Amino acid sequence: MRTVFLSIVAIAFTDIALQLDNALAISSVASTVPVQSRLPVLAGGVLLAAACLFGFTLVGSHLIERVGWLKPMAGLALVVIGAKLVYDFFRP
Repeated sequence: MRTVFLSIVAIAFTDIALQLDNALAISSVASTVPVQSRLPVLAGGVLLAAACLFGFTLVGSHLIERVGWLKPMAGLALVVIGAKLVYDFFRP
């Protein structure tokens, strides 16, 4: 039970971080349109971001279940990306 709760909390924090990134991008786009059009642009951007997140999550989880070699390749990609981020951070 504790493991399930920790997994849910980790997923929730990840989703919040991803949505904050989307909120910044959507608000920067909305700031360039006329005032009367900002609310529809913000609402449409939020709805589109949520739909994409839901859709890509469904497709990704389905692919990971069906294609056996995809999970190790995704893990390897995460390790390579993480290593590059660490390398870039500590590079003078």
